[in-house]
Amino acid sequence: MWAAKQQARLSSREIVLIVLLAGAVREAIGPDVDLALDCHWSYNPRDAIQLARELEPLKLMWLEDPTPPDNVEALKRVTDNSPVPICSGENHYTRHGLRQMITTQAVDVLQPDIPKVGGLLEAKKIADLADIYYIPLASHNVCSPIGTVASCHTCAGMRNFAVMEFHAMEVPWWDDLLTGDAPLIRDGYIDLPTGPGLGVELNEEVARAHLSEGSSFFA
Repeated sequence: MWAAKQQARLSSREIVLIVLLAGAVREAIGPDVDLALDCHWSYNPRDAIQLARELEPLKLMWLEDPTPPDNVEALKRVTDNSPVPICSGENHYTRHGLRQMITTQAVDVLQPDIPKVGGLLEAKKIADLADIYYIPLASHNVCSPIGTVASCHTCAGMRNFAVMEFHAMEVPWWDDLLTGDAPLIRDGYIDLPTGPGLGVELNEEVARAHLSEGSSFFA
């Protein structure tokens, strides 16, 4: 998929459309709300740089994953020539897999996925390495509330933590997966639980009710 995508050129018409859509969002939310744009690894470096230049007036927080994840040199080329901060890292694993991206400063913002990057301690080691190069960390997060809280505990110990992704607005029962008070996220923030372990408890009844077809439940 990535190899096929990177061969496709981004036409001038497509760039104009992307800028118009992003501009409409910026106008709707105003200048005081951070806005980021996810490219989903779709472009070659030349087109990604051109897109970034056209998006510069919108003051984006970052442009995410502009090139396929298997070529850090291409990503660095974009970062070095983009007026918009470049963010990436969710499809790289362990500190060894992210070392080149960090030490060559191929991104402006590092975005590992904490539950799949190699564990909570590994994520902390990655953050510490990035901090040496003054690279902030924005945690990629498409997790359940359990994974989200685990990521929060880890991020709380990072000097260079910036922000965490949240994806679950379209999952109406997301908060119901935990027992206790809801919602977990209030006004854009999560208060770190102070109980044993992660400090939260899975609502097994809700989890069982939303199992994917063919899946089994274990606890």
